[in-house]
Amino acid sequence: MIPAINTAPVMTCNSSRTTTSPVLMNKQTATSAVTTASPAVRALWSGAVAGIVADSLLHPLEVINLRMKIQKQPSSKYSSILRSIRTILKEEGVRGYFGGLSTTLLASPVCTAMYFGTYETLKSIAAPHVSEEQRGMVYFLAGAMSEAIISAVSVPSEVIKSRLQLGCNPRNASGGAVKYTKNYRGTAHAAKSILRSEGARGLYVGYSACLSVETFFSAFSFLFYETLKDRYQRYLALQNKDRQLNSIESLTVGSLAGGIAAFLTNPLDVITVRLMTQGKNRSYTGFRDCLIKSVGTENLGVLWRGASCRIVSIMPTTGICFGVYETIKHTFFDGDLEDFSSD
Repeated sequence: MIPAINTAPVMTCNSSRTTTSPVLMNKQTATSAVTTASPAVRALWSGAVAGIVADSLLHPLEVINLRMKIQKQPSSKYSSILRSIRTILKEEGVRGYFGGLSTTLLASPVCTAMYFGTYETLKSIAAPHVSEEQRGMVYFLAGAMSEAIISAVSVPSEVIKSRLQLGCNPRNASGGAVKYTKNYRGTAHAAKSILRSEGARGLYVGYSACLSVETFFSAFSFLFYETLKDRYQRYLALQNKDRQLNSIESLTVGSLAGGIAAFLTNPLDVITVRLMTQGKNRSYTGFRDCLIKSVGTENLGVLWRGASCRIVSIMPTTGICFGVYETIKHTFFDGDLEDFSSD
């Protein structure tokens, strides 16, 4: 049996002054350093954890979503979620669902940390200077600007990940008869190949389209998340439960916000992934050209291609991201460390 360590103040023989156990002092120092961290630092750490957890768990659905959007009708073999699941499993095996995962593991914690850190910083600067009725505009603009600021890092990683998610396709193409020609062996090989064949511009192909879809998605996500969270906290206050949302509540509110934002931005996403995955032999010169050609050959319905899969994948992704983010932030940074300091 291990004897208990007494962390209570110890009286010295020669003085009535008390001294504190070094172990407890170290814990208190660590606790103080963590809980006094700036909002930006809290958001950076919480965002990094949230991003890698959420994006890794839902990666297979993201692969299916991309395949559904880039395939041309009427011969698409990815015409529905279930058919896409069966096709990938049959032709590529389980590994087919995880194309581009290495890029996600490398880029997601960095991008999400910067994303939440920038958002919290912008919100903390602007929010005190507007009325409560104008807070929605702050959430919307801070969300959009945070995505725009990190786009120099996030867009190249999205391009590489998207190319890897194509799986077994003809080289530098987004569809065709040849099934089993792999485009790239991994993240590093994809980056080198794109730079060699397309130059630095290849890593930013579809930049304007990607910036549009991501900034609007972020803006709507934060707008609906913060609004729904505020409404729910008011409801809790009326029930005499004035508290922060717990993990499940944050996950639920985040899922709803993400689902709404995903639906509203699906047309932009269709154009973006088509631009990003076309490779060197480009079928589209830009956003407008891709929009006109896609609608002209496949009708307006093409803009809602993969909407169901996008919503199904983004709702849990956004929910998990917000849920983990809020849990990490409140547990380790907002003073809820009593249980840890008393161990």
